[in-house]
Amino acid sequence: MRRWFLVLVALLLLASLALAAAAYAEEIEGTGTLWAKGAGLAVLRGDGEVTIEGRGVAVVIVTGAETLTAEGHGRRWERPGGTIFFGWSGQIYAQGEKMVVRMLGGKIEFTAEGTGTAFLRGRGVYTIDGQHGRWSPEGVRLELGGSEE
Repeated sequence: MRRWFLVLVALLLLASLALAAAAYAEEIEGTGTLWAKGAGLAVLRGDGEVTIEGRGVAVVIVTGAETLTAEGHGRRWERPGGTIFFGWSGQIYAQGEKMVVRMLGGKIEFTAEGTGTAFLRGRGVYTIDGQHGRWSPEGVRLELGGSEE
């Protein structure tokens, strides 16, 4: 019973992440490196690699990864639409083309390298190609390559 409850919660969070990301469907491409740490919602889209330092991150959903490894503990579900990590403590590494990584929680920290976009909503800080910034409650959309919209 508890497992079904956790799966239901994860699926509801997945649905809310998809709606949040859909509002920002028009994205500009860029290439570079992004490091971010905060609390809220982070959505990454593009080609490259992402390393997530999980400290009990509520939900991480990875779709389109050609390589996906995870060290640590928490719940992991393989689904036809991607892999869901729930309450993960440890490291998650994903690499691929046309990959989407969605993170929701109070302790999000990641580094992304490659080509694509990032959307950060909540509270936190980021560094993109040497420039520093802050997440916002309305959301910050970044292109890997240094621009902000």
